[in-house]
Amino acid sequence: MNRFEGKKAKEIADELDISHRTVETHIHKAIQALKFGLKDLFLWISLYFLF
Repeated sequence: MNRFEGKKAKEIADELDISHRTVETHIHKAIQALKFGLKDLFLWISLYFLF
């Protein structure tokens, strides 16, 4: 919702009836997981093309 619909954490929190801090925490964790996963993917792709 945050990235696809451009909604702020407060708007999402109001819609889901949860704390805006909870929304921010979940967004942060999701971004960290994506970065970690993409880093590993990039490593494997780089190794594939090097050898």
